Amino acid sequence: MLLMMSAAGVTIHSPQDRALRCAVCALTYHRPEGLRRLLDRLERLDVPDGHEMFVVIIDNDPEGSAREFVESAAEHTPWELLYQIELERGISAARNAAVRRGLEAGADAIVFIDDDEWPDAEWLAELIETQAATSADVVTGPVLPVFDDPAPTWVLAGGFFDRPRFPHNSTIPYATTSSVLMMRSCFEGRPAPFDPDFGLSGGSDTHLFAELRDSGHGIAWSDRAIVYEAIPASRVDASWLVRREYRRGQTLSRSLRRRTPTRLRLFRRVVRGLLEMLAGSVGVLVGALRGKHHRVRGAQQVAFGAGMITGLLDRRYDEYRTIHGR
Repeated sequence: MLLMMSAAGVTIHSPQDRALRCAVCALTYHRPEGLRRLLDRLERLDVPDGHEMFVVIIDNDPEGSAREFVESAAEHTPWELLYQIELERGISAARNAAVRRGLEAGADAIVFIDDDEWPDAEWLAELIETQAATSADVVTGPVLPVFDDPAPTWVLAGGFFDRPRFPHNSTIPYATTSSVLMMRSCFEGRPAPFDPDFGLSGGSDTHLFAELRDSGHGIAWSDRAIVYEAIPASRVDASWLVRREYRRGQTLSRSLRRRTPTRLRLFRRVVRGLLEMLAGSVGVLVGALRGKHHRVRGAQQVAFGAGMITGLLDRRYDEYRTIHGR
C-alpha cells in the first residue's frame, strides 16, 4: 500500500454527487500498543460499495516514534496509509494537521477515532449510513469502555465511564472526536478548525462542534457505529474523575466566551455553576452514608460547577500534559 508523507495548504472543493471518500484520522503520541491495535482493526473495516477510505496518522512526537511501525503497517494494510509528523505540541495542532492532510488527499468526509480506541467492523459503514439517512454534517456514535484492569465496584456502580446514548439517527446537540464523521462542509472558511488555545487543555472538539451547531450544521447520532475505548488504570481514580469534570466545566465556559455570548447567557452560566457546586456539596455529604460512588459523583458536580465559573475567567486545566495508557 502507498505511504505518503508531507503536508501543505489545502483547497476545499465544492460538493459532488458521488459516494464518499473518507479519511479515517487518528492522532498518536507515545501509544504504540494502542496504535497497533487500532490499525489492526482498521484493516478489517467493511466499507460500503462505491465508497472509499484511506487512513491518516498524525504523530505528535517530533522524533517520529510511530514512523517505523506505521511504515511497516503500510506494507500490508488494504487501505492507503498517510503518515505525518506534527511538530507543534498539542491536540489542536494535530487535529488540524489531520484535517488538512485528509482534505489535501481529496476526502469528502473526515472521520476521527482516538489511538486508544478500536472500532467494530461496521463502524464506518454505520456512520456513512446515518449521514445518508439524515443529511447531517456531523455524525457520531457510542464509545464503550473496556478496562485494562478489572474496575472497582464503586466505578461500575457509578457508571463513571459510561457515555450517554440516543435513539438511532436522532439529532443531538454535541459530538466529540472520539468517534465522528464530519463532512467537508464543516471546514469551509475554517483553515484551522480546532482552536489552538485548547491545545493542551483539550476541548477544541467541544468548541468546534458548538460553533458548528450555532451556525446551523446538523449533528446526528448513529447508535450502531460502535467504538471501544481502553481505560488504563491511571484513569480509574477518583481524583482523575473529579479533575475531568473540572476541565469539562472549564471547556464549556471557555467555549461560550469565544462565541460572543450575551450578558444574560454569562449570568446564567455563573448561576448554574453555583447551583452545581451547591448540589454537589449536598451529594458529597449524602455520599458519606450511601457509598463512595455517590461521594465521587458529588465531588464531580462541585468540580464541574467550579470549572464553569473559572472557565469564564479563561482559566484552564491542561489535561494533555499527561499521557495515559502509554
